[in-house]
Amino acid sequence: MATGADSRKPSSAIDWFKKIAPWAIAVAILYYLFKEIPIEDAWAAGRSARLDLFLPVMLAAVLLWFLIDSAAFAFLFSRFNTKLDWSEARSLRGMTYLVTPINWNLGTAAVILHLRTSKNIGALESTSTMVFYQMVDGMLLGALVALGTALLPRSPELVSLRNIVIGFVFVQAASLALFMGGSTRFRWLARIRSFGIFRSHQAAVARDVVILILVKGLYFAVFIAVYWLGCRSFGIELPPQLAIAATPVILMAGALPFTPAGLGTQQAAMIYFFAPYGDEAAILAFGLAFPVVLILFRCLVGLPYLRDLPKLRQAMAEQQANA
Repeated sequence: MATGADSRKPSSAIDWFKKIAPWAIAVAILYYLFKEIPIEDAWAAGRSARLDLFLPVMLAAVLLWFLIDSAAFAFLFSRFNTKLDWSEARSLRGMTYLVTPINWNLGTAAVILHLRTSKNIGALESTSTMVFYQMVDGMLLGALVALGTALLPRSPELVSLRNIVIGFVFVQAASLALFMGGSTRFRWLARIRSFGIFRSHQAAVARDVVILILVKGLYFAVFIAVYWLGCRSFGIELPPQLAIAATPVILMAGALPFTPAGLGTQQAAMIYFFAPYGDEAAILAFGLAFPVVLILFRCLVGLPYLRDLPKLRQAMAEQQANA
């Protein structure tokens, strides 16, 4: 007869594998990159970079992303759940900036738990809002990737990527339309729409989608500017049109759930697109400096909201105890 401890072993092994596998893939990709590009060259390129340009650009971008994201949160949760003013949304976003570096998968969970403890919003209600937000976000990013691949020089790899992304965007848009739709003759579809996870979709209208597309479009535009200016600070003469075309593809590479925060995949994508316009060691140095500085500045932005972290940790501990 299996004991309780024995019954938990398979689950623990699976959980451990899920945690370690993304890091193992990231290490494997970085090992390959450093095998092709000596780490000494990348280090030298990083030391000779114009940090007086790179660091202010990154700080300005992190502040803009923080303000844009928190404004989107204030709009979303006020629209679908309960009144959330911009100051509360900034506290919410700043607090998640402190949690995410500990575990890359805690971002959404942190938002949901924080809203449950501070606003008494049910987990399913806030999850529904986050799912709606992520669907619009993914649809927009996919559309930008499709546009970017169309602007880049034609290659079999990019054509395949564009076809896959177009299919992804179509599925996202069709799903969003179905979940947001009104009355239907199909009972099975009405039953799916009645699920709590699609509560926010049912309350949403086309205006909500347009507002989110505009907000996230500004968010991604800042990424384009950061990549262009950041590359210049590392001696990479990136044409503006290539930054516009390649940035969405690099962001999509980083969004793939294979490595934590796109570590390895984004650097490989940057080398693929930017190699004709600069030294590969400099590109790799920029690709590695970007996430490090991003995390550092996000933590600095999140420090004023440190007081909210103990409540979140307590809520997370209670959730794990009840699981």
